Amino acid sequence: MAASISERLAGLPLTRRHYRIWLVAALGFFFEGLDLTIVGAILVAIIKLFHMTDAQAGLIGSTALGGYVVGVAVAGWIGDRYGRKFVMQYTLLVFTIFTLIAALSWNTLSFGILRFLTGIGIGGESAIVTPYLSEFFQPRYRGRFLGISDALFTVGMIIASLIGLLLIPSSPDGWRIALVVAGVPAIYVWIIRRYLPESPMWLIRNGRRDEAESIVREFENDAGVADKAPVSDVAQKESDTIPAISKNTLGDLWKKYTKRTALLWVIWFFIELVYYGFLVWLPSLLVQHGFSVVKSLEYSFLINIAALLGGVGASFLQDTKAGRKNVIIIFFLLAGISSYLLSQATTPAGVLATGGLISFLLNGLFSVLYTFTPEQYPTQVRASGQGFASAFGHIGGVVGPFLVGAVLASFGFSGIFVLFALFLLVPIAAVLGLKERRGTVLEV
Repeated sequence: MAASISERLAGLPLTRRHYRIWLVAALGFFFEGLDLTIVGAILVAIIKLFHMTDAQAGLIGSTALGGYVVGVAVAGWIGDRYGRKFVMQYTLLVFTIFTLIAALSWNTLSFGILRFLTGIGIGGESAIVTPYLSEFFQPRYRGRFLGISDALFTVGMIIASLIGLLLIPSSPDGWRIALVVAGVPAIYVWIIRRYLPESPMWLIRNGRRDEAESIVREFENDAGVADKAPVSDVAQKESDTIPAISKNTLGDLWKKYTKRTALLWVIWFFIELVYYGFLVWLPSLLVQHGFSVVKSLEYSFLINIAALLGGVGASFLQDTKAGRKNVIIIFFLLAGISSYLLSQATTPAGVLATGGLISFLLNGLFSVLYTFTPEQYPTQVRASGQGFASAFGHIGGVVGPFLVGAVLASFGFSGIFVLFALFLLVPIAAVLGLKERRGTVLEV
């Protein structure tokens, strides 16, 4: 019997086409990391320029994340209804336009509004990239490619740290130049994304089996395993027997997939609360702890190097017999311990070591979660499942920077990281209730 579309994709060797699709799609994570880290570095400069209080600075740190909540939820829903490629094309365009306009900000309010609009675009990127890629890659390679996609977020962070280190201290308008440098390269990626194929699994799920067949045949030709037979009966049946797609995707997530949705939302909420509170405020927290502005940016750069190592390492580790769940549990536990140790650090070396370890572990967790989450859902709701989980997580991301700004005056540097340590232990129980999906073919 002929294999289905999903089985044929799963049985292919890696080809150049796989690598091209991966790079062009995954660059969305690069721009997300670039954008978020640029803002963390910019905060050091514009707090004085715009005469911000700690609470206002925390709110600015949360504005883009508020836009992320809108973008990530809407993009997932649109991606399930109208296609993955459509969403990837326009979310990057929104990000580019408003990042460039934000360089012209004249006060706290204008900067906050433009950051919110930028967040809508970049949030959409995080919702759609891994569901899209998961539907192309073979089970034996899926973890590392999806995980390294998220690791490109960290590459963006590192580049942003370098931009912040070189440009922001150089002149009063250094922060404006940094935003322009962040936005311009995205124009090129937006152009070349027009040539990406749509997901064959999404096409099959929506009754467009001839288009899906054509795309899969291109992969098979590249791999030298093309079959000259006409469209398979299995592909025909695979399309004909799939029930009609519900228009109420969020309702489906809670009616049909209640347990997995609730547990994933808990995981994403707490990791993003801690992560964005840590990331957005890191340069300013180091200054509060007695480091100079330049030294805080240098430390942020080194901590981001640790983040890259964590993301890449976890990407490969999750494809081993350890699996997704065990890696997630161990990393959460170690991150909680590291956060407590950071709260007790008093020397530059101690801050750098513990901060680097937290960054290593948190970014490793994201690399696994961006694989683990879309694997929990069928194609009909895969992008929405990822999108709404990430959207709920970004609510935590909005709370995190604001919470740091509000708590800093009362509890100081140490109190913040003790609180983060407790938050990092909560998701472990939720992970235990979800299925291990390493090495399995995705459900159409």
